[in-house]
Amino acid sequence: MMAKKTYLAGFVVAGLVVGGLIVTACAGTPPAGDQPAAQARVTPKCLDGRSIGRKHVVDDHTLLVYDTWGNPYKMDIGGPCRSMTDFSQIGFEFNGTNQICKAHDAMILRSENGERPVKCLINSVEPITREEAAALDKD
Repeated sequence: MMAKKTYLAGFVVAGLVVGGLIVTACAGTPPAGDQPAAQARVTPKCLDGRSIGRKHVVDDHTLLVYDTWGNPYKMDIGGPCRSMTDFSQIGFEFNGTNQICKAHDAMILRSENGERPVKCLINSVEPITREEAAALDKD
């Protein structure tokens, strides 16, 4: 009986030592890759429909959409949405998932003054840099 307790105590101590070594080794590990930790932010490829933030109409066929983290996406739009303004109510109707990665993953819903929304095609969607968005978003 005493031998079993000794073995058990030995395993517990050995586990604590190994766990401590792993934590120490991980704490000193540099970030993955050879790039510095503070690098330029890259916009994700797809816009997550659950995290849509501000929208800005650039011209009659270009809509800038930002996610809640400020990542910008440039959309080329068509149909009746070509006459929308920043005062238009703009939403999205998703086809399948809530990710907008390519043109037909969603449609734009546009409404003016509480009228019934009209559907518009998204001809293309492109993640862009914040600098490119700042040049387009001059308001």
